[in-house]
Amino acid sequence: MGVLSRLLIPRSVRRAAHPSRVVKRAVTPKSIKKATLALHPIHNAIYSMERSAVTAIRSGRKRKAPVFRHGSCQVKHRTAEAAARRKNA
Repeated sequence: MGVLSRLLIPRSVRRAAHPSRVVKRAVTPKSIKKATLALHPIHNAIYSMERSAVTAIRSGRKRKAPVFRHGSCQVKHRTAEAAARRKNA
């Protein structure tokens, strides 16, 4: 279930679903947070693998816009026309 919710629902929305958790985390000192995280290394490992897999899937969805270049120009032009205009200038 955790993998599907991470894939389909943005993190900000998932965080907003538990407002009391946010308050509790803000009040808890950082040293106690680190100690509780260190108690469950197996859960941390599983969570990090799930997180990296979901991040890879999400980042793979985005399609990069085409870039037009000419010669040794370092500018990444958005259109072929813009690259042609720059070449003549």
